[in-house]
Amino acid sequence: KNSWQGPMKKKIIKYLQNYSGKPLRRRQLARFMGIKEKDYRKFRDVIKGLIKTNQLLKKSGGFLMLTSSAKKLKGTIALTSHGYGFVTTKEMSSDIFIRRESLNGALNGDSVEVAILQSNKHHKSEGIVQRIISRATDIFIGTVTVNKGKFNLQIEPVSPKRGIILEKKQSNEVIEGDIVSVKVIDWGSSDSPVITSFVERIGSIKCPEDDMAIVCYKYDLEPDFPDIVEKESNRFSITDINNEIPNRIDLRNLLIFTIDPWDARDVDDGISLEELENENYLIGVHIADVSFFVKEGSELDREAQKRSNSVYFSEGTVRMLPDNLSAELCSLLPNVERLAMSVFIELDSNFNVISSRLENSIIKSTKAFTYGEVQEIFDGKNRSHSKILRKMNRISKGLMANRHKVGSLDFDIPEPIFKFGNGGVPYEILSSERLESHRLVEEFMLLANREVSKKVVLKRKKKDEFIFRIHDEPSADDMNRFVSIIRRFKLFKNIPLKIKPKDFQYILEKVESSPYHDLIEKLALRTMSKAIYSIHNRGHFGLAFKTYTHFTSPIRRYSDILVHRYLKKHLLRDKFLKGISREKASSVAKYITDSEIKSIDAEREYVKLKQIRWLSQHIGEKFNAIISGVITSGLFAELMDNMVEGYVSIESLRNDSYYFDDHEMAIVGRKYKEIYRLGSKIEIQVRSVNIEKRRADFNLVES
Repeated sequence: KNSWQGPMKKKIIKYLQNYSGKPLRRRQLARFMGIKEKDYRKFRDVIKGLIKTNQLLKKSGGFLMLTSSAKKLKGTIALTSHGYGFVTTKEMSSDIFIRRESLNGALNGDSVEVAILQSNKHHKSEGIVQRIISRATDIFIGTVTVNKGKFNLQIEPVSPKRGIILEKKQSNEVIEGDIVSVKVIDWGSSDSPVITSFVERIGSIKCPEDDMAIVCYKYDLEPDFPDIVEKESNRFSITDINNEIPNRIDLRNLLIFTIDPWDARDVDDGISLEELENENYLIGVHIADVSFFVKEGSELDREAQKRSNSVYFSEGTVRMLPDNLSAELCSLLPNVERLAMSVFIELDSNFNVISSRLENSIIKSTKAFTYGEVQEIFDGKNRSHSKILRKMNRISKGLMANRHKVGSLDFDIPEPIFKFGNGGVPYEILSSERLESHRLVEEFMLLANREVSKKVVLKRKKKDEFIFRIHDEPSADDMNRFVSIIRRFKLFKNIPLKIKPKDFQYILEKVESSPYHDLIEKLALRTMSKAIYSIHNRGHFGLAFKTYTHFTSPIRRYSDILVHRYLKKHLLRDKFLKGISREKASSVAKYITDSEIKSIDAEREYVKLKQIRWLSQHIGEKFNAIISGVITSGLFAELMDNMVEGYVSIESLRNDSYYFDDHEMAIVGRKYKEIYRLGSKIEIQVRSVNIEKRRADFNLVES
């Protein structure tokens, strides 16, 4: 057999090297090469062997090509919960689509080399994983399942088809449903399982109260602080504040309000308003002076940088700083003396900035309002400090209108709010509401952040670095994708190809009263590049600001502490601060950006887990939903009142034979022409929920 295979392999490879026509399937290649029917089985076996050894590639549709003739690129693979993946490379602006059967053993986050196939009607580029350059990790966190006495592991976002086997040392070590961490001892092959050994039990998927601990473990978030950090934090007391008062501008008699959620866990910012003799307004934004306590190079500083930000879950917080500081000495609590950095901004009657100044201050907040309480004042249901708060509200509307004129975007995407009873499963999911009181605080904070960064740009020092908050334009590919989807909604006559913030704004305004509003806003947000921290001042595309930074939340963001230190050193002439070099600032900016992304992912996973737990209590129930995504194999639907997403497979649609129409971004019935497109309202019934996979399957309630 082998003596026949060698020459046949060479013959096939040579033929394909010289062949330059249209791609061939196996039967066509055999015919072109003159393979006799009696030899076809042997020929087929050789082809299979060439594919298995990666010398030949089998593309979608069964077409064959030589691997050596395919372009190869290196990148990182991200898998979806449906098993397929996308590889991001430096060379290509769009991601490379990888089918599940083309993964060749690659797992989420691995560095891989892919062979690029020609584009098809669904994807700009498709590829096949040729080799795994390096693994993302050899530690997995997953849910234990038992099958025929063997312990397997289900991992996120998807387990490999070949499986992950957990070698158990003791019979009482783990049980089904446990969430454990394991270490890989054998990667297996593309069609044999990964073998792992037990490291640690984290919790159980069957216990909803373990959810926060599970998510924290997975994302390396530690709620508790090292003893050395706690000790350093606890050395500070009210005496330190009292001793510092003589060095500060005294604002204790100024009327300062804080406005926060009813369940706020720390209070970073207070606001004030004075009317000047020239009839201009003087806005004060007073921010907790965290850098007074968190000294350069201290244990607190090292830990705060390592954590980079606080992470908020419904059932608890992973703080950046210990409670003694974040909830007490730094928090701008009412009727107590607190150290602050105050920015005073003078506005004319048209809400344009005339001047601004920065002060190290001592303040005493007059009143702690909740957003709801301030809204009641705006609605005329409460009169506490109503005159000044109404003036603040008028100013915030003027500031927003000025932003609006230059194309600044204002996304209003609701977030789920969980109501818990006992046991970690929400009994209700509500949609967050954005009130005028929220906008008031947002506008004052945006103004302070922008004015502070403007001051820095005017007095920039080369040897010392500043960290900006920047937001680049979306890529051309992302823009084109957004425009092509928007066109399918047929809501606009003409949309320019190159979209500016003003065009995004126009689109969002146009769909304000459309049933597609929430969906289009989400699509617009996904189209945007992500805002990041950087030493390069490239401006903020979404806000349409030439310069921007983060100054207003130092209790929960490390970036703001660094910004405060820079301002103290260069604008307030603090001789004792060392500052930060360009190289160090650049690496810190990247680190805190990555940390922010990690925290957002952790918060999202926690939300998804709670949503799925809530949905598991509603199997068989019917809900109104909107189609939030359409793919070849089915559609995604989001419940309209609860923001929970599930999947409707194309096979489950019973009353017709359906297919995916790429141009319409819709699932279409062949016989009756029923169309289910992105943004359509539907009614669904909850069919099944898999908490381990964070997945819900819906049936369409057909009218």
